[in-house]
Amino acid sequence: MDGETEVWYLQMLKKNEKLPRIDIKPELPKKKKLSEQFESVLENAKDYDKVIWIVDYDTIIKETNEARKGEKTPIQYLKDYIKEIQNSNNIEILINAPCLEFWLLLHFEKTGKFFSNCDDAGKILKRKYLKDYEKSEKYFKKRDNDIYQKLKENQITAKENAALLGEFDFNNHNKALSEIYKLFEFLEIK
Repeated sequence: MDGETEVWYLQMLKKNEKLPRIDIKPELPKKKKLSEQFESVLENAKDYDKVIWIVDYDTIIKETNEARKGEKTPIQYLKDYIKEIQNSNNIEILINAPCLEFWLLLHFEKTGKFFSNCDDAGKILKRKYLKDYEKSEKYFKKRDNDIYQKLKENQITAKENAALLGEFDFNNHNKALSEIYKLFEFLEIK
């Protein structure tokens, strides 16, 4: 994973769904380069039955826009990584475009609106649905009212809304999507 919010969300999923045999890595979120994340995925795939790498596409776009002319971009690296693992039985790459907040938003509304950055999705989430929303560990892990508990009753809606958006497509960079719903299929969570 490339963000702290994903780690906090998944920690609460694990706790609430009582999934003791699931490991969520990294234990301590670190900002890592895409190549370092991919190496970690490959290493973990040697030890685990299934490795799921969740990527926020807004970070990929931002870093691609900041890349020097003539350098290989993060989008090109991601294409290579996806191609490299396409025949792997135990590695999955799930992409959120732009980020986890879009997945959270899908719990409340059916939208295909593309947000160029995560903050825009977060603002709508806060303004319309979760008035107290904060992108903080304290908010995500709040005792007896964590983010997973807050959203659980709308989870089926989020999965349906996300599935309607389809698959990630490198030829359409401005397409909103959240493939995180597939995680629930892998874990067999209804």
